[in-house]
Amino acid sequence: MIFYPHAAIEVPRQANGLIAADKESLATFWEKVEAELSEGLSGAIGCYIFSIRAGKGSRPWYVGLAEKQSFKKECFTPHKINHYNNAIAARKGTPLLTLVSKYTPKDKLVTPSGSSHRDIQHVETMLIANCLRKNPDLLNIRDTKLLREMIVRGVLNDVKGKPAASIAEFKMLIGT
Repeated sequence: MIFYPHAAIEVPRQANGLIAADKESLATFWEKVEAELSEGLSGAIGCYIFSIRAGKGSRPWYVGLAEKQSFKKECFTPHKINHYNNAIAARKGTPLLTLVSKYTPKDKLVTPSGSSHRDIQHVETMLIANCLRKNPDLLNIRDTKLLREMIVRGVLNDVKGKPAASIAEFKMLIGT
């Protein structure tokens, strides 16, 4: 179970600033993925993060997974485009897509087989948890209620301020 996060790549936009989801724009986008990131990547599976780059870096807005379908078939479904457009319409910046592909132990991209991949599901949950820390307004809803409401002092959804000595010690113990 090897996952590799590729460099973020710019998502095409229409003249009005929303995501360009026409066949030609998406075909050009996936050709760019193949040419600039990795040959075969559009047909692979794994997780992906839609983000917006502006000013001080990128902010994640949606985390998804492609396990039964390839990235090419999964990342720009109408449901996903609605999420992306909701994020981009209310703010300035450049929309990006980061693909986190699954590889075999022999360093080959894994392609869809029609079955579920528990490891991809777990990576998606982990990425959602991390992205929620950076952006509490993350657009994901499924499997986020617990992550949004749970508080682990010093680690998850904690209050600002100087932590107690035991919390500082705990953070060092777990490497956060």
